[in-house]
Order: sequence, then C-alpha cells, then structure tokens
Amino acid sequence: MFRNRARQVGGLGLVVAILAGCSGGASPTPGPATAVPATAAPATAAAATATPAAKLLNIWYVNPLPSFEAWGMSSKIFADNAAAGGYKATLVGPDKIDIPAMVSMIEQAIADGADGIITCDLDPASFKDVIAKAQSKGIVVVSIGCVDEQSNYSVGTDNAVYGKQSADIIAADKGPNATVAILGTARETPNQVVQVKGFNDQIAAKYPGMKVVTWETDNSDPAIATQKIGSILAANPKLDALWYIEGAAPGVTPAALKEAGKKPGEVYTLAIDALAPTLAAIKDGWISKKLTQCWFWASPFAADLIKATKAGTAPTQKFWPVAIDPVDQSRLPYQGCPANLIPKLP
Repeated sequence: MFRNRARQVGGLGLVVAILAGCSGGASPTPGPATAVPATAAPATAAAATATPAAKLLNIWYVNPLPSFEAWGMSSKIFADNAAAGGYKATLVGPDKIDIPAMVSMIEQAIADGADGIITCDLDPASFKDVIAKAQSKGIVVVSIGCVDEQSNYSVGTDNAVYGKQSADIIAADKGPNATVAILGTARETPNQVVQVKGFNDQIAAKYPGMKVVTWETDNSDPAIATQKIGSILAANPKLDALWYIEGAAPGVTPAALKEAGKKPGEVYTLAIDALAPTLAAIKDGWISKKLTQCWFWASPFAADLIKATKAGTAPTQKFWPVAIDPVDQSRLPYQGCPANLIPKLP
C-alpha cells in the first residue's frame, strides 16, 4: 500500500484507519469469523499445536486488538494453521489499543525464546527499540497490516494500488465522468493519503472527466461518520459515488442514508473490508460494493516468512503486497479472500 511508514492515529480509530489500507499460501477461510480472545501474559496465552513442541517453531502473534472482528479473524486463521504450518502459535493482544502493552508483550515473546513475532507496529517510533532487541537475538519480526522499514518483512495492502483500483471500479460502475466524495479518518492518516493520491493519479491518467468533489474526515467515529454522510449528500445532491477509505462509515451507512431520505441502492457506495455490518449493508442494498484487504487472511504467510528465514532461505523481498478483493451482492455469503490472492513463497 507505496509504503506506509507510520500510523499515529489514536484509539480504535487507529485500528479502523489501518483497516482502510495499511498495508503462505493459505486455503480460503470463511469470514468474517469470531475474534479469538487474547491475553497479555504468556502463561495464559492461547497456543495451537498438534505435534511435540520441540519440533515446532515458537511464533508469537502480538495482535493490536484481537477483540476487533477483522483482527480477531486474523489471529484465528494463524492459530488454525499452526498444525499444518509446523509452528506453535501463541496469541496475545490488549483488549483496547495500548501500545505500551504491545511492547511489553513483545518483550515477553523475547523472554520466551520466540523464533518469530508477528505484529503491527502502530507507532513505529514506539516499537523501534523492542523490534531491534528481538532482531539482535535472532528473532524474525513480521509486520502485518502496518508497513515499515524496521521489521524483517512487511505484509499489507499496497495503498497506491488500492486507490487506483478504486478509481477503476467507480469508473466501471458509475461511468468515467462520475462525481465522487471521499470519507476518511483524517487528512494526515498516512495510508489514506497514499490511497487518495493513487486515486487522483488514476483519474488524471485514465478518467479526466471524473471529479472528487470533497474529501471529508470523521476520525473513524461512527457518530461523526453519520453526520458527514448526511452533509455530503445535502451539499452534493447529484453525487455519483461515496468512497469510504475508513472502516467506521460502512456500519452506519444504512441509518445515515435513511436519515437523508434515501432508499437502498439509491446512493452508490464503495466501502472497505469484510466486517459483518458492511456485509449486512451490502445484502440489504445500502452499500454497493466493498474492497476486502486480504492481508487479514495472510497471517499464515507471515509465519512462512519466519520459517523460511529460520531455515536459512530468507527471501530478499521485504514488502509483500497483498491483493484486495471486490465484493458485491453476487458474492454473498462471503467466503473470504480466495487462496490465489494470498502471497506464496517460491
């Protein structure tokens, strides 16, 4: 997603912002799935094993918010793949966004002699020292969802591509001269800045008649998103498309459109990620299409990167972009990202 170097948005809004494009071969996994509870202490951390622990790599997943639907699904996929993947899966994570707690959990992984750590360094400056400490002890660190320079590898959305594909989808669905309103977290949210630039670059190159009429922000707050959707439609009664680049707006779209006097299917909306409220809104016609970021399904691939590195066959590629998966009513019930969209090592 480019590359997104830092994420410094606060609270749950930060996680929702990452859902809007942070950025092995895993079988298709039904989604969304129930979040896997995680704990802060190794003594109570969940572990998935099927063969003697001595034969398995010790891989920790320090998840930024396992109670959040998509992040919890990512942890579950990682744990479910442990037996086939040949690793012991230890799952930890705070019950709310807590960067110091995540750093402490990485310290616990180091003390436990982990072979690898999968995490998302929400604020790279805060994670820099502990990641360096892990690497100095031979621990392979993979950043998933967050794309940075300091981890051994990053797995996530290519945000420039995300923006370009969004422009292509809107042009195909609403025409090359569509008017578009953007709703994001904040103008400074790094991944969204890259997405919008990719979108604008694509329309300049391919759809010169397409126009962005406004780029509004809601701090990934559902109440603000509801208000902004209404104000956008009031100010632009002939708007062709709403493009959401954050994850709070889709869930409130049905209520916001009803309040604006709209009916299902009357306003074209392009949303993000496979959260249950978004899928329900697609089913009911309130959201036209959504783009699933398939890196949520790529946690076993992050483990593959660790395994390859520990085996002495470390890939030279550091950033592994993961595709997005467009979904509309024709693909419901959604069965998750297809396996061919998840990277595989040669």
